[in-house]
Amino acid sequence: MSFHFVNQSDITNTKQRKLIRSHVMKGKNLGKKKPNRRQHAESAEKNTIILRGTGNSSEPAHIISPKPSQRENNMPAITRQVAHDFSILASMTGIKIDSETVSHIRHLFFYVLEVTSPPDFCRPTGVTAQMWAHLAIHNKAYFHCTIAMASACAAFMTGDKYRSPVALAHMSEAYRLLNDRLSSNEPLSDTTVAVVASINVYDRLYGDPQKAMIHLNGLANMIVLTGGIGELAKRNIIIAEKVFQSDIELALSCGSTPKFSSAGVPRDYILTDPGRYRDDGDVELRNSILYKSASAELGEIVLEALRLTRLLHEASRRADKLDSIAYQCTHVYIGYRLLEMDLDRESGEDASLDVLVHSALTGFLNTFCFGLGGKFLAFPLVMERFRSVAQSIRDDNRSQQMVLLWALLIGRISSLISDGETWLVERLRTLAHDLELRSWSEVSHALCTFPWVRSWHDAQGERFWRAEIEGVVTI
Repeated sequence: MSFHFVNQSDITNTKQRKLIRSHVMKGKNLGKKKPNRRQHAESAEKNTIILRGTGNSSEPAHIISPKPSQRENNMPAITRQVAHDFSILASMTGIKIDSETVSHIRHLFFYVLEVTSPPDFCRPTGVTAQMWAHLAIHNKAYFHCTIAMASACAAFMTGDKYRSPVALAHMSEAYRLLNDRLSSNEPLSDTTVAVVASINVYDRLYGDPQKAMIHLNGLANMIVLTGGIGELAKRNIIIAEKVFQSDIELALSCGSTPKFSSAGVPRDYILTDPGRYRDDGDVELRNSILYKSASAELGEIVLEALRLTRLLHEASRRADKLDSIAYQCTHVYIGYRLLEMDLDRESGEDASLDVLVHSALTGFLNTFCFGLGGKFLAFPLVMERFRSVAQSIRDDNRSQQMVLLWALLIGRISSLISDGETWLVERLRTLAHDLELRSWSEVSHALCTFPWVRSWHDAQGERFWRAEIEGVVTI
């Protein structure tokens, strides 16, 4: 049976036109019920997803997962549209995509929006997700890579290391298309860079940092051939930001030297840069306990983190939110600043405090950008360093006690410390007693001068505190 376009130019009767359209739409919507928009809006408000980790999860930091229907209600329209476009494109190219894969794709872009443009802080432009969707729909290699990434995302969320046949098949096709492109005489393009960056994400989601490092090395060489990371950032800051983030994550995972540096992050996108950040509040920040406790070099990074904390706190309370690209680039910039600091040059108690603060600041960043769907990446080398110094460091005065309290709490909710470590609970109980902190509200108030964003961290911190600390502390 062949399809023919209906020529309505000869139909002059208005009633007949309406009857034809009504008949066609009945076929499209047969059996469907028109949803009540008011009830849908109320349901979306009630079923808001908590995007951060729990206090007592069996994993380092997980999302409180709503029911499937709740997740669908909270999913932005763009994610459903992307999945729909993927289904249409797949059918046109003869690629079979089952309903489970479509769901994985939808959730992948939902998680991308969570990380790149959290509604607590950023304007809901969806520009990052739209660009990645555009790449996937217009580039075959990226199309296959996206399907594989969606499967890897689902495996990451469940902790499953098994690579599905679907993911392997599409990744193999992405490799083939990429190799054909690289073997041709055509010049390297930003799209090719984006494909390799996505393969890198795929490897990291499956917990294979060594393989991801191989691809990152190749990616770095490609970027050099196309003019360098600075030129890439000028042409396409979204692709450059993903390269930066992969670079930082792998440096933290492998203990390696990053391929790029803070100098490569465009200054115009750094929210804490003195050129765009109003410095009238810096006097107060420089008088904070954390800034005064750190060394001169680390103190400047602490100041950046405190500026970011203030910006995020203000953004969470107002309608005018931050630009999502600047939000991501600021985290990347501070991440590079932390990696560029040499912690091995000094020794002694002051050096131990710097190591503690440095590791805790890494955990602070982890709660915003190094994870997916509220489940954070674990960096074993950073975790071991943090655990070692946190267990041995002295707390002889109130300032040191406050710094240690903040570090332990941010470490607990950011996966720097695993569940079941009794020494953490015992030390926090002792600190709460010494600092005369009787309730979570008092703890939250004490943390307001540290890198701690109440709208983002309080819910997790309070759950942990009430479950493990409060009720046991006696003043």
